Amino acid sequence: MTVRKLLRGLGWSFIGLGCFVLYFLVYQLVGTDIQTNRAQADLRQQLAREWSGQRAASGKPTRTTPVAAKLGEPIALLQIPKIKLMDVVIVQGTNRQQLAKGPGHVPSTSMPGQPGTFGVSGHRTTHSHPFFSLDELTKGDTIRVLTQESIYAYTVTGSRIVLPTQTEVLDDVRGPDGKLKQQIVLTTCHPRYSAARRLVVFGDLADVQPNTGKVAA
Repeated sequence: MTVRKLLRGLGWSFIGLGCFVLYFLVYQLVGTDIQTNRAQADLRQQLAREWSGQRAASGKPTRTTPVAAKLGEPIALLQIPKIKLMDVVIVQGTNRQQLAKGPGHVPSTSMPGQPGTFGVSGHRTTHSHPFFSLDELTKGDTIRVLTQESIYAYTVTGSRIVLPTQTEVLDDVRGPDGKLKQQIVLTTCHPRYSAARRLVVFGDLADVQPNTGKVAA
């Protein structure tokens, strides 16, 4: 009887542990999506108010290049047509709380419209997984970043798989003329469901157009 009770107790323990693991997986894959979707909706409304208010005051954008926002605040919209990623809000910062809201601008890198590298990191399998299909981007694909004043179009030049410690992929790069190249660098975990490595996609600035009407919505 004692052995039977012990086995029964172990069985219930394993069932409880299994339920906990299942709950954790469901939360990671579904619950975090709900959390991020709500945050994105709030951030779009915030950008819409800010951008519309700035235009209403002067009838045109008030800045030529974006300025760094406070950590966790929205700074721009990201569009990657190839992987059907449209109007996702980029926030300032890349810690756990900030990336839970959406793709995050690496604060040590430049802002779009400024010389140097504009680095953006995002989740691949949780929190709405904005960069889930980042590996599908190939040379020549377009990445757009929309700010209150401008629409920046980048052309993908290539990608690399690196270790998490290889942060030099975010360094500024100089062009043949010796000037800092305006480029975008997108980073995410690789492979999917693992943080062992990083997938890095590079793009060069190809075109800049004034944002005369697009607002976050």
